Amino acid sequence: MSNDIAVQQDQLIEKCIEIALTSLGENEVILEIRRAQPDFGRNYTVVYKVYLATLDATGINPTNKRCVVVGIPISDIESGSLQPHRSCDSVQDL
Repeated sequence: MSNDIAVQQDQLIEKCIEIALTSLGENEVILEIRRAQPDFGRNYTVVYKVYLATLDATGINPTNKRCVVVGIPISDIESGSLQPHRSCDSVQDL
């Protein structure tokens, strides 16, 4: 993997986390991020499934698990966004 690709991967995951943080409720955390099948269209879009949950008082046991979909166009990483119209079940993991 070239350095340019590695840097872009870092930017993509950083943007994904930034976007996912906007959907967190009180006491919610990000449990897991999975790369999903990209969208091929006018703009190649990287898709992530982000699993969120509320932690109990011990900070160990997750409850109220849910998943959100984040899409980030390669041509304009800053325009990435949550995709509330898509369910995680409809997006295939890579």
